[in-house]
Amino acid sequence: MAGGHAIFVASDNSDAPVGYALLEPDGHLDHLYCHPQHTRQGLADELLAAAEMHAATLGLNRLFTEASELARGAFERAGYAVTHRRDFEIEHAGQQVPIHNYAMEKTLG
Repeated sequence: MAGGHAIFVASDNSDAPVGYALLEPDGHLDHLYCHPQHTRQGLADELLAAAEMHAATLGLNRLFTEASELARGAFERAGYAVTHRRDFEIEHAGQQVPIHNYAMEKTLG
């Protein structure tokens, strides 16, 4: 843990990292990543469960995130609910590109 942030890492059979989650001290799950060759294997579910167990030891009663379209399903399987869709633009190659994600949260125990 650096600066109160907790990092959870999933590794393959050769101990190479293939996914991770980053939980901030306030309950914000800032990152959830699984290598494309290791998706649909339950890694996201395991990482989210590890983050939730850690949050419980900190006495947190709520977890929240901004999930991509791709990650939304993993968060919903873990019990997160969408509070609202966030539409915004980012700059790419000198142009504004519209994108979106989902503000999601989960109440703990």
